[in-house]
Amino acid sequence: MTTNWKNVNNWVEKNCIPWAKEYFKKTFVGLKEEANGCSVEITEIKKFNGDVDVDQRKGKVFAIYDVDCDFAIKGKVNDIDIKGKINIPEIAHDTEEDEYVFDITIENDNSEKRPIKDLIRKNLVPAIKSKLVNFQGDLIKANTGDVYIPPEKMTGHPTNTTTNIVLNKKPAEKKEPKQKEIVSLGSWNKSITVKDEFFTSAHELYDIFLNPDKVRAWTRSGASIIEPKENGKFEFWGNVSGYITKLVPDESISLKWRIKEFPENHYTDVTLNFVQESDRVVLNVKQSGLKIPYDEQVKSNWVNYYFNPIKTTFGVGLVL
Repeated sequence: MTTNWKNVNNWVEKNCIPWAKEYFKKTFVGLKEEANGCSVEITEIKKFNGDVDVDQRKGKVFAIYDVDCDFAIKGKVNDIDIKGKINIPEIAHDTEEDEYVFDITIENDNSEKRPIKDLIRKNLVPAIKSKLVNFQGDLIKANTGDVYIPPEKMTGHPTNTTTNIVLNKKPAEKKEPKQKEIVSLGSWNKSITVKDEFFTSAHELYDIFLNPDKVRAWTRSGASIIEPKENGKFEFWGNVSGYITKLVPDESISLKWRIKEFPENHYTDVTLNFVQESDRVVLNVKQSGLKIPYDEQVKSNWVNYYFNPIKTTFGVGLVL
């Protein structure tokens, strides 16, 4: 049998990208969901970039992979033909089921096509997740025969006398966004306002900011903490922290907010106001107690670390 593998002393490695591409094609192409007069189907694996390896190290067989994948999709909503794609930017050996990010893009998107996104989020995404959890085990099972070499035939360091198949379950923490080193000027009297639109309801967006599971999803960090109650604490990325001062369900969230670079015990005041419109919700963020140049840095970070990840994680807006 010809295999794409190498043996370096007691490390044996096989490149399994070709196998993985075929596996994804067989597993996901044709996957279809229907509900409430809408339908959506995966038609093609448009992109599959990254690394997929099965390795043997000292008698243990395990998988290491990190892939960026695009699914092409088609569907119908109210007799309107739909085309688009679903991007999963990180399919990795240490990613838990609830950590996958799904970036949904619909061609010529508008409010009439919103039901298709709801169908994707509520039906198709769970169906994809249910199959992704099998990938690691299937990958190892199908390729172990090409990497396993009996210990007595291994060279180099001593090896174990038994072979263990290792499934990587413990998630690696996502890297926290790094703040730039900056020199602050003036007094802590600067204010900023940031505005954006999300194609969802005020109720859902309010929940996205407070629900601990959803917060861990859009911050992409299993270590993110939020206590969804007045005086409840929050901490994101190991850099942002504070506590909630006031909650008006589906209308506003008020916070005391700080980053590590601030002087000890200095908090800014933040208010998130949710304004429901016919087909979207407008989010207005007001923040006071900043100083130059933190004001511009923080304003940019609301877009890059909050708004855009929320849009891509839950498919509720366009990333500009």
